[in-house]
Amino acid sequence: MRPRRVAAALPDGPALEVTMGQTTIKDVARRAGVSFQTVSLVLNHPQKVARTTRETIETAMRDLDFVPSLAARSLRKKPSRSIACVFSLRGHPAADASRLREEAEQGLVLQTFGYVTDQHGYTLVHRCRRGDDPDGLSRIASLVSEARVDGIVAFADCQDDPLIGLLQAKRFPFVVFGLDVPGTHYAMRAERDAVRDAVRHLILAGSRAICLLTGADDGRLLRAVTERVRGYRDALAEAGLPLRDDLVVACDGTSEGGYRVTRALLERPGARPDAIVAASDRAAFGVLKALHEGGVQVPAEIRVVGFDNLTQGAFSVPSLTSVDVPTLDMVRFAVATLVELIEGTRGPDNLAQRLFPTRLVVRESTEARTQR
Repeated sequence: MRPRRVAAALPDGPALEVTMGQTTIKDVARRAGVSFQTVSLVLNHPQKVARTTRETIETAMRDLDFVPSLAARSLRKKPSRSIACVFSLRGHPAADASRLREEAEQGLVLQTFGYVTDQHGYTLVHRCRRGDDPDGLSRIASLVSEARVDGIVAFADCQDDPLIGLLQAKRFPFVVFGLDVPGTHYAMRAERDAVRDAVRHLILAGSRAICLLTGADDGRLLRAVTERVRGYRDALAEAGLPLRDDLVVACDGTSEGGYRVTRALLERPGARPDAIVAASDRAAFGVLKALHEGGVQVPAEIRVVGFDNLTQGAFSVPSLTSVDVPTLDMVRFAVATLVELIEGTRGPDNLAQRLFPTRLVVRESTEARTQR
């Protein structure tokens, strides 16, 4: 049976034909107990509809699996000239503080995306999809189906993220940022090479018991983490050093996490590590504080390396050796690729995929014994 088509007269615009299998705008209106004109108003000018009425209609749309026809909407709407950065956040039902930290740390990247998208004449939109929110994915789907944005930069932490599957199924312009997902356009930093170079530096400085703080604290081994562990193993194998499972430690990327894990390392029996590669600069600041409180001299007793090369690292005591990440170059590549997809100058099968090299910035937290 062919789908039915309904021409819905918009309150302040031309008729809009909406098709979704056997579900039409009138079906939604009946389910919600409103007129189809009110449903049209929610689709096109939701700010003009009372919140309770809007929520009732949106619930009916979800219940009926209703999505407005993108082709029909494009007859009325011009391109939005906007790009969305969509973050997939890990779902921890009771971890509100952790979420707030994650969202705060997105700010630096978003500032860079805002700067670059402005240069291309696009507006930046920011959305988060939390793993414990059952409606999160459908809200992102509405951005696509209702043509409220022209393209999406997807921040995912695993290659099978449902967000990526959704965008692929809808053949919507998108670029993955920070993850190498086969069959997609992506920009990713060379995590494996970054950690291998950091560990090589520590070995040359004389370290032999090097601890890696992985950056995963929720039981999952994320893609970036697996790449860092591989780089860690590479450097140890090159130097003929054994891989010690007790020196690969789960830790989030926060200062609190770095502090807590380092205190535990200092208190456990047996020999201490003589170097620590932290999951981030923020974690490294926590490591430095814990070592200072424990009376451990850096770098004489334990060397410390961070990741991200934040400005604050040059002013910590001691100043922090860190992996510098080419964030601006990555953002420029991602936005340029997305604009090409949106504007049709790049075909969807002409994949743009780039692994961006990092560099190690050596400072006082590792360098004292490297110059003997």
